[in-house]
Amino acid sequence: MHKMNKLSIDNLYIPSKLLIIIGALNWGLVGLLNFDLVAAIFGKKSFVSRLIYTLVGLAGVCMIMKYKAQCLVKGQPKGERKYSGKQYSWSGIQ
Repeated sequence: MHKMNKLSIDNLYIPSKLLIIIGALNWGLVGLLNFDLVAAIFGKKSFVSRLIYTLVGLAGVCMIMKYKAQCLVKGQPKGERKYSGKQYSWSGIQ
């Protein structure tokens, strides 16, 4: 029998990516053509439109959490450098 996996960020990665792509395309259409595709399909203030917008927002939060988890696994926050003991010059001589 297959074991049920608990809900984790890794399990939500692909659905989150798809929702972010949908949101990006929708915002691109809003910015370029002033056309909201989600509102055109499901209605301007319908429950389904609000649900889609909420899911896109939650997908963004999920991707931020995944990014933060990757930074913590690597052991150092993004942008920080540890001194390796070597110094390099512009001439390439070490």
